[in-house]
Amino acid sequence: MNIRVLPSLNSREQWIAFCRREQPYCYVESPPCLVDFQTSFLQLTLFPEQGDAIQYSLGSRSSMEPAWQLIKACQWDLDALIKGLNELDFSSNVRDNALLQVHTDLTARKVFSREKLQPPHQIGLLKPLMALPTGWDNQSLSQMISHGQYTDLRSEQVLLPGTQLRPSAPAEPPSPAELIQLLIEDDHPCSAEMRDNRLYLLLHGQPIASLIPRLHWPEPRLA
Repeated sequence: MNIRVLPSLNSREQWIAFCRREQPYCYVESPPCLVDFQTSFLQLTLFPEQGDAIQYSLGSRSSMEPAWQLIKACQWDLDALIKGLNELDFSSNVRDNALLQVHTDLTARKVFSREKLQPPHQIGLLKPLMALPTGWDNQSLSQMISHGQYTDLRSEQVLLPGTQLRPSAPAEPPSPAELIQLLIEDDHPCSAEMRDNRLYLLLHGQPIASLIPRLHWPEPRLA
């Protein structure tokens, strides 16, 4: 998957083209944000001029329809959607707001990102891998992930004590942007190792995700 950078996402045609991608996931230049619609939840990561990135998760576990209805209610205008979200009071019953009453199964959550995600203009240009390296380092991992030269990304994280995971709700893998951010930050000691044709990404020696490398050669994109 290439992490594309779109100039905007403010029309029906743009949203349909975006959702028809193999993996609908991209940066948007204006407003500066990261848009992830790979599941039934629309996840938006906003990059304010100051402070940490802000993430909104909008949708339903049952289907994409609630999130899709929200996009339509905002006239397919990402700017209008984000403006409406920024005006919501998440300290009260946010479902009482008219913006979120477009579908009875729509939920909304706002968090300040614990990952130091960056807008695309602050991240350098990475070229795709032309061959599998004999040894993996942060640079080669970033190249592979930023250009989608892999399949079957899975979470390998171990649950913290006291947490429970239902069989019907497996842990979601880190997003490509989160993985790349880990790799480009010096204070995150990342490594990788191959086991039975799967590449395991390790943080502090512990697996956090695994994938199957699959090289192809798209045009260089922003990481």
